[in-house]
Amino acid sequence: MKSITTASFALILFGVGAASADHASRVLVLGGGAVPSGTKTYTTGIRATIDGDSFCGGSLISPTHVLTTTACIGYTKPANWVSVGTHYLNGTHDGEQIKVVSAQNHTGFNSTSGSYDVALLRLERPSKFMPVKLPAADDSDVIPGMRSSLVGWGYTSYPNGTKAYELQGVGLEVWSNTDCARIYSLDDTMVCAGGGVGKDSCNGDTGGPLIKERGPGDEDDIVVGLVSLGSRMWCGVPRSVFACVESLGMDQLGH
Repeated sequence: MKSITTASFALILFGVGAASADHASRVLVLGGGAVPSGTKTYTTGIRATIDGDSFCGGSLISPTHVLTTTACIGYTKPANWVSVGTHYLNGTHDGEQIKVVSAQNHTGFNSTSGSYDVALLRLERPSKFMPVKLPAADDSDVIPGMRSSLVGWGYTSYPNGTKAYELQGVGLEVWSNTDCARIYSLDDTMVCAGGGVGKDSCNGDTGGPLIKERGPGDEDDIVVGLVSLGSRMWCGVPRSVFACVESLGMDQLGH
């Protein structure tokens, strides 16, 4: 795995324009519950309008940058706004809403395999909220069997559900890629996690964070994955695929 500096981050890893994508955006946290208001404030909602529904999730990784996945930057709706620190799916009554000035895909993104499924949003002004931490460069932050948390505003039931109005979270276990390869075709830019049948990401959770929690508060949380391919079939399957943040060479991106 290669690390990069802040100055070369966008030039090396991200293309100037958006690449094509052929996998569908997914939108929810299935089988979880609302997180306490005022927590996980690095979780961002990506919106077409300032007060509209968030159609994707993301992670604030520096005051002016949000990490998400490729399906979130224009394939269904334009990623014009990011809502940071909000507990709610829509509106402007909490958090802060910041305009997106640029959106770039990883230059290695492959729409067929799903490799390097990551995109970077640059914000018009700095956010006041604390960014989430990025994983270490030595592959020590993603270990098969470890517990993780997925957060988002996606559907809470499937197929006849609706998006969650309050931010939801669900606990998942990280699986080895070897075990998960029995279901999916994976490479080192992906990580597999699941919580059993009925606990999963789903439509609308795309781009949202898979978190390693290292303490009772959020200040030491690490974003280890981004909701990516999901099950390719249905919401609520035992295991889903996430973009593996530590394999993308971003540990030296400054906060």
